[in-house]
Amino acid sequence: MSRPFRIVVAVLAAAGAILMYLGVTAEVNSMSGPVTVTRTAVDFRTLVTKGVVFFAPLDPVTAPMMDAVTPLIRWLVILLVGVSTYLACGLVTRRTYPFVAAMVGAAAALTATAIGDLLWWATLVVRVHTAPTGWYANEALDHSTLLASAHLTLTGWTSDALFLGCLLAGTNASLVGCTSLAILLLNRLRKDTDEGDDEPQDAAVDTERGVPLIGDVRGRGANLALAGVLPVLVLILINGTQAVRDSYSGRGFLALLSVFLSRPALSPPPRVRDDVEYRLTQEIDPNPLSMDVWVHRSVLALALLVVLWLLLRALLAGLPNSGHRLGLVVVCWGATIAAAALTATSDVLVDCAISNSPTGCAPWESLGLQLTSSLRFGAAWGWLVALPVLLARRLLDTDTSIDAQETPVHEST
Repeated sequence: MSRPFRIVVAVLAAAGAILMYLGVTAEVNSMSGPVTVTRTAVDFRTLVTKGVVFFAPLDPVTAPMMDAVTPLIRWLVILLVGVSTYLACGLVTRRTYPFVAAMVGAAAALTATAIGDLLWWATLVVRVHTAPTGWYANEALDHSTLLASAHLTLTGWTSDALFLGCLLAGTNASLVGCTSLAILLLNRLRKDTDEGDDEPQDAAVDTERGVPLIGDVRGRGANLALAGVLPVLVLILINGTQAVRDSYSGRGFLALLSVFLSRPALSPPPRVRDDVEYRLTQEIDPNPLSMDVWVHRSVLALALLVVLWLLLRALLAGLPNSGHRLGLVVVCWGATIAAAALTATSDVLVDCAISNSPTGCAPWESLGLQLTSSLRFGAAWGWLVALPVLLARRLLDTDTSIDAQETPVHEST
């Protein structure tokens, strides 16, 4: 996509987030009484609109710490939406299918809001641990007792920006996909118009359309996707270690790391059915379903790897074979977030489908909790997926160039 189109699309993407911010602000200002916002999904409507809560007033617990910096972070997220969209659109060429372009736009929105949410959390932790004792007017909200550790801070982390990314992903996908489709139709119309011309203009058009894609070489997209899955596999194996499992009840660095690792884990099966190492909670009674918990966690981890590989393969096949490294980082990061969210959603829906509860299944509240942890996992580690993809793309492109140079050219006699 040419630079003027990229700038226009980026501005429109940021403008959509600005309009949402202004709309929420106007609605809040029109209310006469205090504003109370539901941040826990209880039905489909509150789950969908949870992203708008990012622009609403803060919780009473975090308001004293974050009121001064929250407007700045919100505008920074809007700026990140525009910048990430601009970088990602650089990967959209005239040969890229509109559906792939739409996926690129959605990934850009997810990446931007993920970075903003991580900055929001980091700012919260810093302000909590640097505030003097007794800073709160209410002694019950003193940070020395309520938010003394990063683990407890993360427990109350709302992840509203991540749900905002889910909303903006839809609008961004429509925007980038429609722009790519419009460019494709304009190019075809121009080609039909110039068919009767005898001037040598086709060479320039072929040069513009001849941008080599990753999918031009058979199997290259699958290999790059496999390289991107490897860091997630390592993280899942780390999450299955005894040290990480023991850290769930602690307050140190490993406890902080375990929250970002979320639930997917691969580990050896429990030695006995009531192995205390596989308890769901830290209760005294052992969990009698420890084997079932291990099977569920393992299947969820494998499903995440498969979904991530499929998403990366579908995306990378339609992207350029070189250049736009930052754009590729944005796309891989967003694909990791999307894969984690899709896996969590499928997990909740399957659990509801096989549930034998006499009262039925209302998945919205559990889905909100699962999405929070899964989106947090993708936000924290999605950038790792891009590193081996960049390296593998560079190595494979170098090998192809060397092979092309060493191929003998036979002259015709």
